Amino acid sequence: MATVSIQLAERRHLADIPKIELAAATMFSEADLPQTIRHRVTPVSALEEALKAQRLWVAGDGAEVVGFAAAGIVDGAAYIDEIDVLPEFGRRGIGTGLVHTVADWARAENFSTLTLITFSHLAWNAPFYEKLGFERMISAEHGRELMGLIEEERRIGIDITNRVAMRLNL
Repeated sequence: MATVSIQLAERRHLADIPKIELAAATMFSEADLPQTIRHRVTPVSALEEALKAQRLWVAGDGAEVVGFAAAGIVDGAAYIDEIDVLPEFGRRGIGTGLVHTVADWARAENFSTLTLITFSHLAWNAPFYEKLGFERMISAEHGRELMGLIEEERRIGIDITNRVAMRLNL
């Protein structure tokens, strides 16, 4: 693969995103991502909404898409909905580049913080984000919408005891 670059997604990229989500899901244990939800992907309508709002980015070499990031707004803060990279392209800085791209978007949109929810015990989750300057939030700092997202994860079968909300002050 040639040099990987990150760009705003185009409609033609939407078909690549579910494949990346499914491949990335294989990196998680059954305890973290139960079989009952392992094959869930972002609904096309949500991807189209993010595309229209210019909050969906892809990483690739122009021919092949190997990662993506989707952002939203939660409790008035910029929020990373999801970042995934094909496992075979991991540890090459692509995820870091995607995080920086979302942070740059958030700054340009005048958000003061960027938040996310991730696993606390996996090296490529909370410790990865901490290296990029994110801090763990305590539950008292969670807004109503963030609490709702965590509750939705619990409802669909994710053990939320290993989940943590994080924020990056911009």
